[in-house]
Amino acid sequence: MEIAKSIFREYDIRGIYPEEINEDVIEQIAKAISIKCLKNNVSEICIGRDGRLSGENLLNSLSDSLSKCGINVVNIGLVSTPLLYFAAKKNKYKSGVMITGSHNPKNYNGVKLIINDSPVSGNEIFKLIDEDKPCVKQTGKIIYKDIKKEYIQEVRENININNKIKIVIDCGNGAAGCIAPDLFKTIGCEVIELFSEIDGNFPNHHPDPGKIENLNDLISKVKESNADLGIAFDGDGDRVGLVTDKGKVIFPDKIMMILSRDILSSKKGSIIFDVKCSNTLTDIISSYGGEPIMSPTGHFHIKNAIKKHKPLLAGEMSGHIFFNDKWYGFDDGHYSGARIIEIVSKENRKISEIENELPLLYSTPELNIDVTDETKFKIIEDFSRECSLKGEKITIDGLRINFENGWGLLRASNTTPKLVLRFEGDSLDDLNQIKSDFLNELSRICPNIDINLV
Repeated sequence: MEIAKSIFREYDIRGIYPEEINEDVIEQIAKAISIKCLKNNVSEICIGRDGRLSGENLLNSLSDSLSKCGINVVNIGLVSTPLLYFAAKKNKYKSGVMITGSHNPKNYNGVKLIINDSPVSGNEIFKLIDEDKPCVKQTGKIIYKDIKKEYIQEVRENININNKIKIVIDCGNGAAGCIAPDLFKTIGCEVIELFSEIDGNFPNHHPDPGKIENLNDLISKVKESNADLGIAFDGDGDRVGLVTDKGKVIFPDKIMMILSRDILSSKKGSIIFDVKCSNTLTDIISSYGGEPIMSPTGHFHIKNAIKKHKPLLAGEMSGHIFFNDKWYGFDDGHYSGARIIEIVSKENRKISEIENELPLLYSTPELNIDVTDETKFKIIEDFSRECSLKGEKITIDGLRINFENGWGLLRASNTTPKLVLRFEGDSLDDLNQIKSDFLNELSRICPNIDINLV
């Protein structure tokens, strides 16, 4: 079967099941992964899957194919992505494959891959698809392992909560349901659960906490139950969303401000954030003696930046947060939630009070324009080349322009057929003006685009 090149993304593999990604495609991907493993002297790899309906069949295909290629397989079953990363960190060869569609619609699935403790892009795997498979001396072994108790125990020993914190967690019917309720109860929280039942149809809301409309149930439950805070996860649990006791959504760059301030108060080092984050985050990191480092968006880029700079903390506006401080440096929505709860406990204040101390931001959430995978990068190329707006232009990922009174960003999504935009101003008027100027310029340069922000 011919494989669509479009499913091999900059930092993972993602496609529609069964048209673009299926058991036969996974078999070929597994062969390519085995080639990559053997080139790196990796003879064993951990594998897992999220709760999507296609996940079990794809995981079985992956397991059988890797084994036939001579790779020993440690199958940890239905887990969130942080548990797969945790298992890989504990593995001798620090390698893992996760079958997941992340926050994409239910008919998507894909692959996230770590080999030798380094992220591997979808593009790297595509280049190996047609390479001849090395001769296999013997079939690899397949063993089954439950990693959940070990993960919970290690987080419990890592996190110190001195008083009872009442939280609402929204697992969105995703894979976080297999671990998050038990985890937060174990570390000492009173837990109210929303949608913990794993259901690949995602019957209640789309599992993407980056979209405010997906947090409405969480907001309502936090207010109704008088909880201290609310935490939401995406479909595979590596991203986190946060709601205050007042029902206000805290955007991830503000979460990063809270975490940065806490960490940098006791130790100094660098902190990495993606191009979608507020300039105020840069200011806070610097004011607390840290070194701010801006990165392109995407866990592949962030993880490579982490290996290079060895920061205390890294994060993205999507809700991926990576702790090198007391943790393993991978993106982990569960551990991020636990660290936030620890801060609330330590300071013995409401999360709303902590958030209110931060500067007031006039900013949009992430905004999207629907385009096609075939055109999105060309649009960004044209816009970056022809944009006439005056300001400091940053081109590490799309085009970000810093103005005296705020900034605007236009980039291509790495995972979906969308353009990604975000805007911030020193005032509401500044924000609206910057947004208007960007969109007018986009209309001028690319008149065929239907600019319908979602």
